[in-house]
Amino acid sequence: MAELPIWQFDSLFLIVVLLFGITSLAMQNLMSAAIVFGAYSFLMCLIWTAMGAVDVAFTEAAVGAGVSTVFIVATIHNCGVTAKPMNSRIGFKLFAGAIAVGTGAFLLSALPDFPAWGDPQSPVNSTVAPYYIENTIRDAHVPNIVTTVLADYRGFDTLLETAVVFIACIAIYSILRVDSAKSTVDEPDVVTSPPAYDPTDSLIIRQASRIMVPFMQIFALYVIAHGHYSPGGGFQGGVILGASVILLCISFDLKFVLRQWTEKRIMILTALGVLIYASVGVACLFMDGNYLDYGVLDSILPGDKSYARYYGILLV
Repeated sequence: MAELPIWQFDSLFLIVVLLFGITSLAMQNLMSAAIVFGAYSFLMCLIWTAMGAVDVAFTEAAVGAGVSTVFIVATIHNCGVTAKPMNSRIGFKLFAGAIAVGTGAFLLSALPDFPAWGDPQSPVNSTVAPYYIENTIRDAHVPNIVTTVLADYRGFDTLLETAVVFIACIAIYSILRVDSAKSTVDEPDVVTSPPAYDPTDSLIIRQASRIMVPFMQIFALYVIAHGHYSPGGGFQGGVILGASVILLCISFDLKFVLRQWTEKRIMILTALGVLIYASVGVACLFMDGNYLDYGVLDSILPGDKSYARYYGILLV
């Protein structure tokens, strides 16, 4: 049997992904839509893998098919499984449709300015990308080119992305936190919290989560620590680590998790991650180098400049 060329596999994947997207929009049962969204994310993993972007596929599997599906299912548990039709006025629907079409047309108008699909002579493929491919091992002794690009060549950009995630974490806590001290003002409660999740004392769910969570967290730490050698890194490993905590919240309850991980402890660890990243850059400045120029740390780290860059990537 003759093998299909790779572009036919891509076309098949894209057609199925498009069908899943349309099907999820047409479904009235939200649980079924969540399942279709999960399948959609897994197919996107296959597409990214076929394109050679294994790190992106790993991220899609962890975020799209994993954590996002868990969040959707948790939301459905509190809101119901059936979508209620909205009686919007025809004018509002036309206005929303016009905004969507106009935005799409504006984005499509920029397509002629893009290089041809897969053009090896495009500015990115002919200048920056070859340097990364040819010099990653020499510069940093890191086999995973993606990790070197994110943590070294464009480390300043990644630091700012880490700061954005930290700020988002603070914002979420500010919105959702529950103060332990009661207000002294006698005012009626205006905002009511969603009903607490009842695990129904399922022995199977609780014991299964007790067995799974340690292995998930060990694997997450492996993905974080070994991301410079294989696909993965801090982002994917952090998502898996967060998913293990979410699994505990679903299997037991939020109070059980907060007894193990208090709000103060979580915020300290979150801030510590950004502080370590920024401190490595400051240390480079004290060594008469540029910010996040790990090579100048060779005077305090073992090995030459290339190994100093390796250790710097490992730290951040």
